[in-house]
Amino acid sequence: MRRSGRRRNDILIDLTSLLDVIFILLMVVLARQQISGMDMDEQTARLKAEQAALQAEKAETMDEYRLYSAQNDLTEKMVIISVTATFDPENPRERSLKILRNGDDKPEVFPLSGGNTKEAYGKFEERLASCVKEAGGLPVVLSLADDGSEILYRDAQRIQEIFNSLSSLSDDVYIRAMDTEDK
Repeated sequence: MRRSGRRRNDILIDLTSLLDVIFILLMVVLARQQISGMDMDEQTARLKAEQAALQAEKAETMDEYRLYSAQNDLTEKMVIISVTATFDPENPRERSLKILRNGDDKPEVFPLSGGNTKEAYGKFEERLASCVKEAGGLPVVLSLADDGSEILYRDAQRIQEIFNSLSSLSDDVYIRAMDTEDK
């Protein structure tokens, strides 16, 4: 039995290669941590830049909200009437006028077709005059809506004449200027 005890004492284990592997792994972990730290700095800088952009956007949005709120309060103290005049480019004889007041869900439509144009314009002008009277002393803004739809020059001119006549009858009627040269 003594011999087996001696053998255990005589066994030498070379740990050099194990230590080499441990040091290599330690170096890899430290290097990866260093690279990861650099990525964190870049991410932190990017997030700070995004946060600054969001803060600027928030401030701009708040300014727009305040302006919208002020305008909304103002529109409750006035009547806004938008008029659109449309036609089909393939059939310019079939046209229509539409009146939309703030607070209304659907526009009133006045079809202009064939020989009824004078009559339709008469009804249109009467309806606009009644809208002005219904305002009860509140300011009325008349606007020929530029919604990108096609409008004939003669319709734009006729509507502008009606707006001018209504404006001359009341001090509370205002016309939103329209450049008819582009139409």
